Amino acid sequence: MGDKFNEIKITTVGVIAVIYAFLVNIFGAFTPLLVITLIAMFADLCTRIYAACVRPDERPESKKVLVGIYKKIGMCMLIALALMVDYALSILAELVGISIVSKVIVTALAMAWILVRELISNAENLQHAGIELPSFLMKILGIAKEKIDNAGDSIIGGGDSD
Repeated sequence: MGDKFNEIKITTVGVIAVIYAFLVNIFGAFTPLLVITLIAMFADLCTRIYAACVRPDERPESKKVLVGIYKKIGMCMLIALALMVDYALSILAELVGISIVSKVIVTALAMAWILVRELISNAENLQHAGIELPSFLMKILGIAKEKIDNAGDSIIGGGDSD
């Protein structure tokens, strides 16, 4: 029994290592951001179900859970879209001889934006469940959201001009 468990453990660790190496090849230094974002997305589903379970005026419904899962899939598609934009810009930059520092800056900003939104949603779900949160937490998340939006705006030259 112990040998079989060790084989499963070694295989699992090996598969995770290969997947992580693949992600590092694509996302580089931003791979931990991707992992944290995916964990926050899963936690958001869990905290939403938790809030529905503990409130007497709500109950978890499979259709609502599926809608939440579909939204998370859509966010993953947003990450894939941002990655395509980054790679297209990288190819164009190389063709015209422009050197760029990071090949996944749009993707990193999109992941950071999704992460902050998911963290805000997690906090709101906990509040909805009756959990009191420290006031600084929502302030910090709001500031982070604003900073990410500003960083995106500064890349494209600001959001005010048309």
